Amino acid sequence: MIRMQTAAAPVWTPGNVALKALAGKAQGLTGADIERVVKEARQQARREQRSLAFSDLEERIAGAKPSRSMALRLRMSTHEAGHAIARLLLGFGPIYEITIEAPKGGYVSGSTGQDEVTEAWLTAVLIETLAGRAAEEVMLGSISANSGGLDYSDLASATRLALDMEMVLGFGGKWPLLYRKPKEVTAALAADPEVAARVNIRLERAYEAALVIVREQMRAVDFLAEKVFEQATLDGAELDAVLGQVRKRFRERPG
Repeated sequence: MIRMQTAAAPVWTPGNVALKALAGKAQGLTGADIERVVKEARQQARREQRSLAFSDLEERIAGAKPSRSMALRLRMSTHEAGHAIARLLLGFGPIYEITIEAPKGGYVSGSTGQDEVTEAWLTAVLIETLAGRAAEEVMLGSISANSGGLDYSDLASATRLALDMEMVLGFGGKWPLLYRKPKEVTAALAADPEVAARVNIRLERAYEAALVIVREQMRAVDFLAEKVFEQATLDGAELDAVLGQVRKRFRERPG
């Protein structure tokens, strides 16, 4: 559930416009990263016996961002575009930000736009979660390990959700009324091959649906991936404008 808040429109001055620009450049950095950047910039200004300038912070922020090759940036842009396109087509809420600048990788931030948790909606979440990997496969002809490997990865998130659908949320193919919250996902799957098979079926079906979305919307995925590649981070009015252009490139889905 989203709580909407109203506020007076900000009065933009040269100072806070510059601050907004700096905030945009700092997207993906942690609070500790930003604290270190400011401290180092201040120390540099003191050594040079001058006041702290915006350019000092800009240079430090740029240096704090992870260095990524053009090929990796393209793959990340394509991956996040896949997530975003799936969100738009599956009826999720507004997208607030798309970035490939975060230290731990890229992400799409937005609202779920849903307060009624049904099996159909959870399946849509699975599809969206796997759409980044699907975009890599369709658009680039290969997939990377970036969808998996870590506890917060797409594959880990999708597997946890599919397992919960089977054992916790009442949508299981066997004993749906029996609540069986696993303490650890890998152990639960290893202990019950039947559950593991049903979880895998959910994941495979969701991935096939994600592949269909990307194949049908290749033009839109390509356009958005290019914009993310160019800008690295899209948010605010710029993001809204880009997504407006994305929607114009949607191919009408059959049925």
